[in-house]
Amino acid sequence: MAAIVKIKPEVLTAHRMRMEMRNLEDEDIENTIRMKGWAWVLARKSWVYAGEPDFIHRQIREVVIALPDIVFDEAGIEESVETVLGKARSDEEREEARALLRQAFEKTGQLDKAEGAL
Repeated sequence: MAAIVKIKPEVLTAHRMRMEMRNLEDEDIENTIRMKGWAWVLARKSWVYAGEPDFIHRQIREVVIALPDIVFDEAGIEESVETVLGKARSDEEREEARALLRQAFEKTGQLDKAEGAL
């Protein structure tokens, strides 16, 4: 079963967002995730990473795109895209985010579902 990622707005600051990942069952990948700054949140039963756009972009590149068997939550694709694009601090950051998300959705095979939101 693939790990499922969803990106949500974080209320702490204007540009901060939170990535959550569920169903991660590979111990090697869990160790990699932990080394990249993710934390296990028992109450959510998920791995969580929160940060500003540049940190989230790095996680999209190094986790979602680079690691195997990770997909976006089908029900949260639009929210994930809107959050990443909406939290951008500049037009350049927004375009970088759009390109990264497109690459991530191509990798996960979900580009057709995300195309309208991108």
